[in-house]
Amino acid sequence: MKVFTFSQQGKRSNNEDYFGYNERLWMVCDGVGGHVSGERASRFVVENMLNDFQQEVPGLNKKKIQNTLDKVQVSLNHVLDSEPELERMGTTFTGIFKTDTYWYAAHIGDSRIYLYRPAEKKLWHSWDHSLVGEMMRHHDITREEGRFHPMSNRISKAIIANTEGKINTASIATIDELKPGDLFLLCSDGVVEAWGDYELTRLFSDPNLTFEQKGEKLREQCGRLSKDNNTALLLQVEAADAFSFGHNEELTWVSFQEIDDDYQVYQNKIKAEQEDTDDMVVDLSNLPVQDEDASDVTSVTKAAPPAPPVTSAPPVSAVSDIHVSNTADKNAIKRLKTAVYLLITAIVVAGVFMVVRQFSGSKTVETDIGDTVQVVENPIVENVKQNNARPASPPQDMDDNLKQYVNSIKKGMSFYNHAKYEEALSCFRVAINYAGSSANKKETEEWIKKCEAKLNPGTTNADTNTGLVDSVTTPSTPTQGDTNTNTGRQP
Repeated sequence: MKVFTFSQQGKRSNNEDYFGYNERLWMVCDGVGGHVSGERASRFVVENMLNDFQQEVPGLNKKKIQNTLDKVQVSLNHVLDSEPELERMGTTFTGIFKTDTYWYAAHIGDSRIYLYRPAEKKLWHSWDHSLVGEMMRHHDITREEGRFHPMSNRISKAIIANTEGKINTASIATIDELKPGDLFLLCSDGVVEAWGDYELTRLFSDPNLTFEQKGEKLREQCGRLSKDNNTALLLQVEAADAFSFGHNEELTWVSFQEIDDDYQVYQNKIKAEQEDTDDMVVDLSNLPVQDEDASDVTSVTKAAPPAPPVTSAPPVSAVSDIHVSNTADKNAIKRLKTAVYLLITAIVVAGVFMVVRQFSGSKTVETDIGDTVQVVENPIVENVKQNNARPASPPQDMDDNLKQYVNSIKKGMSFYNHAKYEEALSCFRVAINYAGSSANKKETEEWIKKCEAKLNPGTTNADTNTGLVDSVTTPSTPTQGDTNTNTGRQP
């Protein structure tokens, strides 16, 4: 297995990403929760997971992977016993687990896993645990629109340190076939900031580039374009790593052509919006300008081309027509000026919003722990958080909120009825943020409990994981001299 790694700080004041791997496990984590605590959480999870996978785990399967993640989350909660000020620190998680038969891809949050198969011109990837991720997955927006969506920094899942003992479950897929030349990419969202799916597909399908050249191009463009921390693990499957025990039935493949088509849809939308904007650019220099101190007839006379002198006054009907025409011109000018003013105002407001968003460096986690956590990656914004400032809530327009709530509930119920409990749970977690009334919230909470009960049939309470807290202790840090373990946060 060939491996190429990098972790870059971007324009942030510190790097809260962390990665690690050995011969059985590859991971990338993106810390959330503040200037220091996010960095603590991402490193804690990587090092503790590597500690648990120093040796081969017999009979590794989805349940054992989730149990290990549960144990690490509980250990993270125990950090609060001595440092309660770190409550709500957390991290995303993405990992590839290798066994002698199946491999497994697990993730929590918006760090991604890609599996490219250039020989067959197709790919699979994980879907972000976020509202925008759900919108992309259901084709409500294109992939490129999702990259630049104003709510792209709001995620619905993360490994969060909390005193309630609550645990977030991972989405885990079984990989039962790998072929020589397949490429895995595990990355934080800072990589997605610099690379869209269309560009990544072009990069990884280029036959003229070596594996190392692809990794260097990936790193170089992230270095130029990413403001956020950006971390990647790029793996290439070699002949000795290939296997086939099935046909990857759990993976929903996407063809390279579908990626191209999605990108073309986005480009067409941009072109149409640009044409609409061009249509609104009006040359006012040749339009009649109303002199507020003059009569309508005088105004038209000034704007009209020279006319032969008249020796008699025009009929009354003609004067009336002139007055009506000039009144219409006056109203048209006012409407055009108003439209141009509103357009300029909208552009300025949107520009200010994007600048504030880029420099605030914040990520919001809408967790199922019972709170919306404002995750700050900038020390200036951190001061606001320490003064008990609340994060921005969803838009207050009830019509939009109700529509989002109903759509999410309908999708969730559909998934639930088809026994797709993880997908249903994700929809219900989105819905509860737009529930509005206490009755809607109560109904959504019941659906969440039903899904969690299906996903964790051994627990008596869907919101808690008892039996772990008292029995789990914090795993020790892996020995730095272990040459088979690779962790790091590169400058």
